[in-house]
Amino acid sequence: MQPLAEILRPKTLDSYVGQKHLIGEGGVLRIAVENKQLHSMILWGPPGVGKTTLALLIAELVDAQFFMLSAISSGVKDIRAVIDQAEKSESLSILFIDEIHRFSKAQQDSLLGAVERGIVTLIGATTENPSFEVISPLLSRCQVYVLNSLEVIDLEQIFKSCISYLENDLQYQIKVEETEALYRISGGDARKLINAIELVVKYVKPVEGVLVINNETVTKCIQKNLVIYDKAGENHYDIISAFIKSIRGSDPNAAVYWMARMLVAGEDPLFIARRMIILASEDIGNANPNALLLANSCFQSVHQIGMPEARIVLSQTAIYLASSAKSNASYSAIDEAIEWVHKTGDLPVPLHIRNAPTSLMKDLNYGKDYKYAHSFDQNFVEQEFLPESISGKKFYEPQDNARENELRKYLKNCWKEKYRYIILFLVGFFSLTQLAAQDIHYSQFYTSHYLLNPAMTGAFDGVYRANLNQKTQWMSVTKPFVSVSGSMDAPIYKSNKLRQLVGLGLNLNSDKAGDSEFRSLDINLAASFVKSLGRKNNHKIGIGVMGGFVQRSLNYAALHFDEQFQYGFYDPNNPITETFGDSKINYFDLGVGGLWSYAPRKNNILTIGASAYHITNPKLTFENGNMVLPMRFTGYVMSRIQWLDFLAFTPSAFTTFQGKFSEFTFGSNMEYIVKKNAYTTLATFGFGVFYRWNDALIVNVLMDIQNVRLGFSYDLNISSFVPATRVRGGFELSIIYIYKKSSIKKTGREPCPYDIM
Repeated sequence: MQPLAEILRPKTLDSYVGQKHLIGEGGVLRIAVENKQLHSMILWGPPGVGKTTLALLIAELVDAQFFMLSAISSGVKDIRAVIDQAEKSESLSILFIDEIHRFSKAQQDSLLGAVERGIVTLIGATTENPSFEVISPLLSRCQVYVLNSLEVIDLEQIFKSCISYLENDLQYQIKVEETEALYRISGGDARKLINAIELVVKYVKPVEGVLVINNETVTKCIQKNLVIYDKAGENHYDIISAFIKSIRGSDPNAAVYWMARMLVAGEDPLFIARRMIILASEDIGNANPNALLLANSCFQSVHQIGMPEARIVLSQTAIYLASSAKSNASYSAIDEAIEWVHKTGDLPVPLHIRNAPTSLMKDLNYGKDYKYAHSFDQNFVEQEFLPESISGKKFYEPQDNARENELRKYLKNCWKEKYRYIILFLVGFFSLTQLAAQDIHYSQFYTSHYLLNPAMTGAFDGVYRANLNQKTQWMSVTKPFVSVSGSMDAPIYKSNKLRQLVGLGLNLNSDKAGDSEFRSLDINLAASFVKSLGRKNNHKIGIGVMGGFVQRSLNYAALHFDEQFQYGFYDPNNPITETFGDSKINYFDLGVGGLWSYAPRKNNILTIGASAYHITNPKLTFENGNMVLPMRFTGYVMSRIQWLDFLAFTPSAFTTFQGKFSEFTFGSNMEYIVKKNAYTTLATFGFGVFYRWNDALIVNVLMDIQNVRLGFSYDLNISSFVPATRVRGGFELSIIYIYKKSSIKKTGREPCPYDIM
């Protein structure tokens, strides 16, 4: 059954109520409709004054094809579909967009061409000032018409039409005693008025064939049904309250649900984004400063792209905020500071930190004895910054979370006992699970063959090979993660007649990270078998195995516990009743791999390989838990292409999967070969760029001199941590030394990690 408001929509200009300045005798829109000379327009007015009704009426009276979109649920794709359909039609096409102010700039831009060429005649409806909400190029192509609020005489006319229709439809008399409550509830909105009348008629029963409408029956009926409206999701403040409290309570599931309720009900997405900006500072604050950056980015993104795509950005941000550590310390600090300002009044600024732009002020000792912090060690010197009467008053109290505990440590170190910043239990385990669950990895993966594939052990042209890799990363976010790896391998058996070799190698990996000084130490022995195949021996296959001893450890003494604080002072000698687990765990590890290579011609080679590590799924916990180290699967493609006599390219790609973590890196190095003559190589210089998917851009520089290859790389972080890292990533250094019995003289015979025999 159609709603009453839909049934009573006027079919002629004369039956349209209100807006006489536009559709009355001599009105500009009436003339345009009667002459069928329509133009694009924006209808600006409050809700329920007839914007949609007027658009429908215009389309019907000028015999136009009518398309209707809602800016809440439509996007550029929907706009283009309408334009395509209108282009194929020979008749006039009207595109009505309800709440056009909710369209983003990009969505509004997509209308320009079609409006300019007259493919569609645009009628946009908005409750907001189009000067601010509609882009200038589109606004200049439209005429803006202001629709005024309905007057009482207009509401009375609509009311009489409703009563007349309902009496005829229901076949009983409706007696109207009072109308003030109905008009008050409608607030000048015709739609609300009609809906309220329909609701009263539905819930008030006629007595002896007469239904009485008065202020009392209207008020009772509307109040009775407010609960129904709430359950339908129309209570703006209750739902936004539920949304905010769900994020504050760290429940991303509830947060997304309440957000969906708001979006489906037509809530302005920018309103939701603004609320999340406030929440990011009020409820998360310095527990995770990135939250405010993300919330601000969300607001900008929603403003730029609009709905429906903006729902994804809103969802991502709400989930992040709900899943983030919480702190209201900043909120509490400013509120308490304001309270003290009201309580203490305008206290004088200490003389030494006053501004002294004139000689008179300097004579009055303004700025005297001020100590410039940057002139002292660690850019800090203790001095008084608060008014004397409230010296030592602490407004900011860092809360117990990883980030603010770091701030607490810094403030404690600076101010000692002045503000009584007590270092809480600094949990160095926050990143421990992730650190323990992921292996060491290097950006220069092509140089760390021992981590790439045990089948590469000893597979090179030389007597023995020594490798060293070192990487320092995340210097800008937390304590740096430092990784060091070294190896030595050699072909212990090589038969030129059978074109096969057996390789053996030793590898050592070390890693250190976190407040708990979490360390890992791996010592592995690797063996391989590689054989040449094919008539020209240009195909090679290899298999390898690696096994060894692994130790993980942490230093409990590097952590601070609450029991070591008494009366606000830290004493490392205070007894700790905490029961700790093991500080070291040891286990055996095992990995296997295989490879295939093809050399179509001299100095050109293609290698494809795959490997699997942690086949034993070793148990990895310092307590009595069941966490195991997941298997790591690796695949790669590496090649060397000698393009010119002095120029070579080494494109490669690498991927690895371990538990829920994955990585994909690809790119290429370019090598320039410096020769003394056609037969003697002096050195090789290289430069390359690699991309680690959704994480980093890697810039490489390399150099070969005789038997030594040096590699240097830097990761430019482009992940979601950019606001914190400011693109800073990590440095990495690699050194490869291959010993040969004679020096290198011929081009292409330099030590190369791509050669496997």
